Amino acid sequence: MSENPLLEVKNLRVYFYLKDGVVKAVEGASFKINRGEIVGLAGESGCGKSVTTQAILRLVPPPGRVEEGDILLDGNNIYDLSREEMRNIRGSRISIVFQNALAALNPVIPVGEQIADVYRDHKGGRLKQAYGKAVDMMRRVGIAMAEQRSHQYAHEFSGGMQQRAVIAASLMCNPDLIIADEPTTALDVTIQMQILALLKNAQETYGTAILYISHDLATVSRICERVIIMYAGEIVESACTEDLYGEPLHPYTQGLLNSIPPLEGGTAHFLKAIEGQPPKPTEYPSGCRFAPRCPFVVERCRAARPPLLTIGERTVRCIRYEDRANGNAD
Repeated sequence: MSENPLLEVKNLRVYFYLKDGVVKAVEGASFKINRGEIVGLAGESGCGKSVTTQAILRLVPPPGRVEEGDILLDGNNIYDLSREEMRNIRGSRISIVFQNALAALNPVIPVGEQIADVYRDHKGGRLKQAYGKAVDMMRRVGIAMAEQRSHQYAHEFSGGMQQRAVIAASLMCNPDLIIADEPTTALDVTIQMQILALLKNAQETYGTAILYISHDLATVSRICERVIIMYAGEIVESACTEDLYGEPLHPYTQGLLNSIPPLEGGTAHFLKAIEGQPPKPTEYPSGCRFAPRCPFVVERCRAARPPLLTIGERTVRCIRYEDRANGNAD
């Protein structure tokens, strides 16, 4: 880890206040992203991944609220910024690629004009200049006949082309960080690989850091240098990709990997689903939140929330590794 990360999330807690209780969507999440690094944030649907990204962008919808925590961009807390300052950061220094590209594009404005508007909103200049940059970026992300396609509307693009257009828009201002939130969902495997290659190329070409959000550990393994695993609003494990896939420590991570086909070069095994269901976010158990589904559970697991232990360059939230820990825990 570098001493000066691009983005640092410290003890983030995001709660939603509903009539039937308080949903603790994110509970004490902490992590760092260095410049030019691709970090995966993975876990089942509802584990808190997207809420974490909303908090990074200061877009947590009501009745949600950031209860605690700091989010530092180059050492500056984004929650100390004015609304206008934060608006200038979104799309300029931090861009997002949404899961549903069609919903992210305006149906009544030509795609090229939408991409050009991103540049004009943050960099200014004339429409003709911005439009030229938009067409050039469309070419760079692999949209054939970019000049002609720039005058078309979102519904005239295929799903893969829509996602390429959204990525083009995200790159217009050469951001420091792209948040890719499930960008390959609903795309066929061939297009998925093309989108992953496109994101990887953006990192290599522009030095852009990427926070890659997904429930699909197979795609995470193909692009990410480090992986953070979330379960029931908590970070339960983080490690470099090779270590996490080679030796998953947390029982939840082990279960996730056992439930997907083997990665390239992996040993074939019977796929096994994780038993049970994630707890309701208004009824989390007092101890380990994975205890009701864990094959290694002991009574102590149910008594108190386990700390996040540090083992070398990785972390894990499980009492089974206390003897291996460096003595550091949250």
